[in-house]
Amino acid sequence: MSFWKWNDVELEVDMEDVEFQEKYENAFNKMEVTEKALQKTGKMSDISRAYCLMFYELFDNIFGDGTAVKLMGDKLNCRVCDECYDSFIAFCGKQSIEINKKRSKMLSKYKPKIR
Repeated sequence: MSFWKWNDVELEVDMEDVEFQEKYENAFNKMEVTEKALQKTGKMSDISRAYCLMFYELFDNIFGDGTAVKLMGDKLNCRVCDECYDSFIAFCGKQSIEINKKRSKMLSKYKPKIR
């Protein structure tokens, strides 16, 4: 378990916890559907609004309603959404790598030695 910090908000991220994994996976599955449906033509403001709301929904689905506003504010800004998302994904990726290293090291103790 670790805490990811963004915009003075600390959130527990535990890529080894099954409940967190389920929230994470479900949120990204929903995001995938939303992303496919995103408007690609039209007014830039409409496209940007839908783009930002996709990230707000992602964070709310993982951490609970209102989390996205705490993280990114109530003013929709594509740059802020991108930076927050990038920080979160990098944090989760780093944690996953560390978990896998730790697990591999532990399991290697029990591997038969080949001569």
